[in-house]
Amino acid sequence: MEFLDFNSIIEKQLLSLSENSGLGVDQLSFLFCSFVAYPLAVVYSLLPPNRNLKHIYGLVIGLWFSWTCFKWQTLHSFGSAAGAYLIVNIFEPKQAAKFTYIWMMGYLTVSHIYRMYDDYMGYTLDFTGPQMLLTLKMTTFALDYYDGQSSEEKMKPYAKIMHIKKIPTILEFFGYVYFFPGFLAGPAFNIREYLEYIDGTMFKAAPHQKMPSPLIPFIKSFGTALICSVFVVLNMSYGIKTTLEPAFFAKSFIERILLLWFASCLARFPYYFAWKLSEAGSVLSGIGFSGMKNGVPTWERATNAHIVSLELAQNFKDVTDSWNIRTDKWLKHYIYERVSVAPVALTFLNSAVWHGFYPGYYYSFMTASFIIQIARVIRRNIRPWFLESDGVTPKSTKTFYDIASVFVTSFTLNYIMAPFVLLGAVEGWRLWGSVYFAGHVGAAVVYVIAAFLIRPPKSPKKTT
Repeated sequence: MEFLDFNSIIEKQLLSLSENSGLGVDQLSFLFCSFVAYPLAVVYSLLPPNRNLKHIYGLVIGLWFSWTCFKWQTLHSFGSAAGAYLIVNIFEPKQAAKFTYIWMMGYLTVSHIYRMYDDYMGYTLDFTGPQMLLTLKMTTFALDYYDGQSSEEKMKPYAKIMHIKKIPTILEFFGYVYFFPGFLAGPAFNIREYLEYIDGTMFKAAPHQKMPSPLIPFIKSFGTALICSVFVVLNMSYGIKTTLEPAFFAKSFIERILLLWFASCLARFPYYFAWKLSEAGSVLSGIGFSGMKNGVPTWERATNAHIVSLELAQNFKDVTDSWNIRTDKWLKHYIYERVSVAPVALTFLNSAVWHGFYPGYYYSFMTASFIIQIARVIRRNIRPWFLESDGVTPKSTKTFYDIASVFVTSFTLNYIMAPFVLLGAVEGWRLWGSVYFAGHVGAAVVYVIAAFLIRPPKSPKKTT
């Protein structure tokens, strides 16, 4: 009862703050849990080396966060995770991996459909966010266990690092499910990473085999989150929704292009903000530690976005390597590398279904699949002209190629992803139409030039 009274006081304070600040209770609940996670993560890192104590502590805090943000919707994460655990215990590993994928993606699909029914075109934070992360965690859990039943000689490189040989105990499992530093906004760690963190194996390479000080990396992550918060505020006034207003359509073509680019760019900052807040908590707990490099600790495990690398990306590989990194690893190692037919298209389709069923997602992801195929041709036929005959050493003109690549990639990315943020079919189509489908037309024209009018320079014949 005392706990319920305590939570009731928190809810009243959040409601009062919501009325005065203009932020939703859902957003304030997320911020409250994100900030409270910091001192709790410090306590976590100082707990005695008792595995059960650590599992219980992380589990209880994670459940509290879930209840604070989602109330009885917490049953969704608990029930779906319990179903996945049951499947892996009942079926043989190969079948369990398939059934777990079907179960979790099916559950997420129904959840997304319900969200569209309950809050169509809305941005309220509900259980579907953690459910998306849980889908990654449960499918990787089942596949990591399946991989672990093979000999290491047959495993792919990533599987050698992430496989597990045995099914964890129920306490280990639910401690992993509700591990609080990453429960609300990720990243979605593999279960082997979590278990190695708990038993201290993760820190074997560190000095004295103990967790290095996380203070400096925490300050960097939290400081980056604060910087991103400025752009989050800008997004509220100048975000992608402004492209639906009559004033936008009254502007010139060039102005519409520039505003689309700017507004779509701003739309990424709420994600950056949430991920960096979560990353800071993971760093403080210690699970953000990713090993030693040249004798210096690195803290990349919890990083979900490399902001500068993405915003200055020269190609779409740089984009996918820098955005939603843990989800990209899931798509690459658990989807792309495991399907034999049309892997690029199926990977993008899987990503779209994972996000939900708004038409804007499919506009964006299917266009991205098309653009990536074109980009490969461009890179193969045009880029070699800016390299010496060895195919590696850049010519003096490559600087211009690199600068042009940054601008083209940035425009294309923001053009492609605008419907993703707008969600609706009419809204996305109307916005693209307002700039005369410039991204599609431009990509098609460049493809024709690169594929049919330009051939890469011939390499000099080697002599013996």
